[in-house]
Amino acid sequence: MDKLLKTFMAVYETRNFSLAAKQLFISQPSVSVQINQLEKELGVSLFDRSGHRQVQPTPAAVKLYGTAEQLLQTWEKGVAQLKQSAERPQIKAVLGFSQTTSVELLPKIIQPLLRDTRFQFEIKTMNSENILQAVVDRRVAYGIIEKPIVADYVQQTELPGDQLVLAGKADERLWLLREPGSGVRHYTDAYLHEQGIVPQRTLVVDSNQSIIGLLTQGIGKTLMSAGVLPDQVTRQPLGEQYRRHFYLVGLDQQPNVQLAALRGVLSQVMLNQ
Repeated sequence: MDKLLKTFMAVYETRNFSLAAKQLFISQPSVSVQINQLEKELGVSLFDRSGHRQVQPTPAAVKLYGTAEQLLQTWEKGVAQLKQSAERPQIKAVLGFSQTTSVELLPKIIQPLLRDTRFQFEIKTMNSENILQAVVDRRVAYGIIEKPIVADYVQQTELPGDQLVLAGKADERLWLLREPGSGVRHYTDAYLHEQGIVPQRTLVVDSNQSIIGLLTQGIGKTLMSAGVLPDQVTRQPLGEQYRRHFYLVGLDQQPNVQLAALRGVLSQVMLNQ
């Protein structure tokens, strides 16, 4: 449309198809074709071509010329904004998920997140305390952890969580423990203290998948999220105090405007999952 309007304005101002063509650096037949196309689209005649050399604008052309420059400016501004939006580079957003949330929560929220084309997401899996430290160090924009942790300059948002169960055979003496700093280890230590249990044998394993592999072979017992356990693993229910929340953590003063807006996106997507 901008090309047709520019051609129209050139003909209107010169009153001559040939002069307009020279001004636009195109051929005279091209000017005629473009004016005919514009008249067809608008459904009006724009020029009286009965003169030998000059053409005369019709009343419709006079009205159009009065707004043509404004229309061109609006069109060019809109095109420039569109190009700028399309060329805007994505913001890299590193998200940290604990081992449980990476299995339970990540698959439920990743599709809505990927639809937000402002961000190029990268997912890292680590335990809750390491995620918190990565947030503080700005290696991770936001983290989703399994236990409440208070830290300076970090804002924490409570999210729906999961239910822990006692997984494995009741008569097993070997306790499978996650490494210190993990969310599950926090609750496991609390359970052992509450029950007055001093494990005779322990095995520290820093991977939920490895622990699940041991449990499926009938080796050991542990506290684990019911949502990640295979059906064949024996389990015993625990009380409501072991229904836990997940937590979204990030800097309370995020200096990057786009990443600051991402907090609201994450909170909304996770609360709606």
